[in-house]
Amino acid sequence: MQFNAVRMASTLHKGITKETGSGPLSTHGGDDGTSRLGDNYVVKTGAGRTSSTDAKQDRSFEAVLAALDELTSRPPNRCPDNIAVTKLLLHALHLHPHGVDEEGGSRMQIVHVAGTKGKGTTAAYTAGLLQSYGYKVGLFISPHLVDIRERFLVDNAFLPKETFAQYFFEFKAKHDALLLSERQSVREAVTEKFNYFRFLFLLAVYIFEKESIQVAVFEVGVGGRIDATNAFDTVDVSVITALGMDHTELLGNTIEKIAEEKAGIMKPGVVCYAAPQVDYPKARRVLETVAQERQTALVLLDAAVFPIRHWPSLAIGGEHAVEDSKLALMAARKVANIPPVAPLDEGEKNVLRTLTFAGRSQVIPVDGGKDITYYLDGAHTVESITGAMTWFMAESAARTHDEHCRRAVVFYSSRDPKQILKAFMPFTKDFCKVAMAQIQHPKVQLYASRYQKGQSSLEENAVLQSREALVAVTGRWREMYREVVALPCPEPFQYAEDIADLLVPSAAEGEDATKPVQVLVCGSFYLVGEVITLLEKYENGIRRDGQE
Repeated sequence: MQFNAVRMASTLHKGITKETGSGPLSTHGGDDGTSRLGDNYVVKTGAGRTSSTDAKQDRSFEAVLAALDELTSRPPNRCPDNIAVTKLLLHALHLHPHGVDEEGGSRMQIVHVAGTKGKGTTAAYTAGLLQSYGYKVGLFISPHLVDIRERFLVDNAFLPKETFAQYFFEFKAKHDALLLSERQSVREAVTEKFNYFRFLFLLAVYIFEKESIQVAVFEVGVGGRIDATNAFDTVDVSVITALGMDHTELLGNTIEKIAEEKAGIMKPGVVCYAAPQVDYPKARRVLETVAQERQTALVLLDAAVFPIRHWPSLAIGGEHAVEDSKLALMAARKVANIPPVAPLDEGEKNVLRTLTFAGRSQVIPVDGGKDITYYLDGAHTVESITGAMTWFMAESAARTHDEHCRRAVVFYSSRDPKQILKAFMPFTKDFCKVAMAQIQHPKVQLYASRYQKGQSSLEENAVLQSREALVAVTGRWREMYREVVALPCPEPFQYAEDIADLLVPSAAEGEDATKPVQVLVCGSFYLVGEVITLLEKYENGIRRDGQE
């Protein structure tokens, strides 16, 4: 939504997204592992031989998506030496985000955001506030819901497709040219140690440098300590949002281990603003210990510490958003050298009141909400789903003026159903049914087709596992919450009408089908993104019956 010159990128409604900055359309390389010489590429073809190839290749946005599909289809690589590899590539690609560049240009300032809950929201608030101060701001977040450009916002807006494609192929040419490096470590970094998230992070740094960004806000992908975004030698501000139990297979199965991974972004002499960790006192103690060891100034935003009262109402719902926005204000003010105790000015208030973020406490009425309204939140941990449910209950009651409005949930999660379904326990009396959804598996399909040479065993196995998980989560739900109807969905939704057909009719005795249904979509950002895509198609006239 618009506030002053600031817009958050929306993936649904026409006219909300502003494309920004055309950027220079210069070409520096190809997309096939080549280096550029004049108007042709010179490539190695094997056994030391080289050949020329026409430089005129497809550089459209659609070609970007095809190239990214190929990259996502590569086998995953967790790379325990990720920081060293990322530093190596920053140097090899001549990226200098936090220092004087080779041409003597000034550095960009960097805000680094980690956490379990609300780190994307905090990063978005930080970027919006910084832009209201007059900075040109880059924002790198993940995952994207619909459009890859969501991950690389410039002044809180998408780059034009042509500009994004130009930057992408320029960067990919530089990245692929490292295949010809004389250094084995560099060649390994872009082959057997290749990592998709690292590639996108490096692309973000490249884009932000090309766009002359003054302040870049980087959201951590997973964890913090060995995340690619932690490869900067120093940053200007670090932020750690509320912590919880998530990605335990990667970060550890205790809150202390998770907190230690998140605290890995702390750097000597750099202030770190952190949520007070009310739910996990042990996590707070870990943050305090690491801060002391790293000689980091840790500021935990307890209620007694935070200097500003009378916080404005936020466009993003939920109590968590209040904490996220306060962390963002402290980080943004630190960059801008604004005293933390100063009263909120009108520009700051406007950002806080109006900033929205797709897939976070987002409400989408369909056809005016006469039959169905969607409430979308990518919450995917027990704590965050509890928060999303609390917001959903209050928001749906306020919008319908009915405390007992008809409610349903669309849910998907790959996590242990015994644990994740506990989040719904306090709320089951207030909704009538849950649809256990499936999601698409594009990465699995691409990997199967490209790396198994037509063999379908991997894809078939993934589909089988998905269906087994559906049976497990549906069965667990029926054991825990017999009073709430569970509707398993054997296939991913293909059209918005598929969801409406499932949820608008009554599914249980006592359900009042004369009321429009209020639907919370949660459990996975991938599910939220797919539902938004279907709603966008519906809005654009793409209907199941083929009629507009």
